[in-house]
Amino acid sequence: MAYKFLLILTLDLRSRFKMKSKNVIIKLHQGRIWFNRDQSIDFASSNLPYHEIRLNPKHEVFWLIEQLSYDRDSSALAVKVIDYFLRDVISFSDQHPKAIIKRVHFINLPDADDLKLALRYYSRQMSELDKALEEGYQEFKGIDSPLQREISKKNLLFRSYKEKEKLEVNFEVWFKDAAFKLGYIVFDKDIKELKQMLHFKVANDFLLPEFELIKGYFIKALGTRKFDVKASIMMEDGKPIETHATSSIIKKIDENLIDSIKNTRMSMLMRPPFKGNIDKSLFSTDDIFGEFGDIEAGNVFNQSEEEILRQILEKMNVRNRKQLEYLAGVKQAPEARLKFSLYPYFGFLFTVEGEKMMHFIWELLNSHATYIWSLDKGEDDLRIQYRRVEDAINQVRNNGREQYKNSWRSSHIDQDLLFHVIHHEDANSPFVEGFVKWRHRVGELLI
Repeated sequence: MAYKFLLILTLDLRSRFKMKSKNVIIKLHQGRIWFNRDQSIDFASSNLPYHEIRLNPKHEVFWLIEQLSYDRDSSALAVKVIDYFLRDVISFSDQHPKAIIKRVHFINLPDADDLKLALRYYSRQMSELDKALEEGYQEFKGIDSPLQREISKKNLLFRSYKEKEKLEVNFEVWFKDAAFKLGYIVFDKDIKELKQMLHFKVANDFLLPEFELIKGYFIKALGTRKFDVKASIMMEDGKPIETHATSSIIKKIDENLIDSIKNTRMSMLMRPPFKGNIDKSLFSTDDIFGEFGDIEAGNVFNQSEEEILRQILEKMNVRNRKQLEYLAGVKQAPEARLKFSLYPYFGFLFTVEGEKMMHFIWELLNSHATYIWSLDKGEDDLRIQYRRVEDAINQVRNNGREQYKNSWRSSHIDQDLLFHVIHHEDANSPFVEGFVKWRHRVGELLI
């Protein structure tokens, strides 16, 4: 029963304990209440039931009190005890009352029997209380430590805090349980030492909220589904008030790793055969990536059409590199943007405005020919012309290139379009510059 009373009283008081400027330490010793080593008043100048408690004059008892009010006329100080089991008493000798104190009135003393019991444990059996608290701490924390160490220096639950304390913990977090934010990654973790769920964040300037949509790529690039965390938890009054965390895995996310993910996503666009949307042949940068699974992510890296083309030419061994570089350098029509095709193979649709006609040039990656459809400039606006050319590309995709060319020559399809195929002749010949011949023929058609 005695242990239960002390433990409940300790936890209740210390859970509410806040170090403030009004808080001071007093010492009960030899029938007097001491405010420092030199200044004191006798028990009779207070409302302590000293006749009933009979405090042993050889024992020192320290209490933490809160000063509530001071009457200058009577020099009386009203106080409230907020810690009956104070262990950190270093500042006691440095206290200096600003006024004469002739009387102290405690407003929250327990009855004499409970107070006598508390004082007895403080002065005579604190070692047993230490042992009980230590055993509870060991069960709570789950680690071994010598019993003779001071409880106040290691016990996060039961000590009275004067300053902030720091708890160091290491753990791992599943990527699926974390979220990418602007400049950091966040997660919640149950800290077993505190039996409490805490919120953490690990800073990294390369992180963006959009990366949450392609988290799987980061897991693959980093080679792990978890990341390590080294965390510091600042404690005050036995409670966590601040967290700081770092991770060697998250630190690996830099410009080079992000570029590698960009390249991985682009390489997926070019894996033949690609069977995408049966009603769509032309794609913009905003929707191209959504066609192979990342519908929500889309163009998560905000890559421009020119950047995608440039990276493909830089990272891959492209058979028709010269043709693509030439077409990219030709001045595109106003308001026209480079478009992409995915099926039957990855390709590009360039739009060039001539003096009389709009020319739509389809160049597939690593192909052997260039396809050009031309329309009169004044017939329709550019959006309608794109839809018309997309219909033609759909027929090529669905029926095959040879059948489309034969059907057009036989006047069976697309007679409103001028259509030309320019083959990449002698592309691999060491003696004939096939590209020069191809460029000349293209230039002749762009009227």
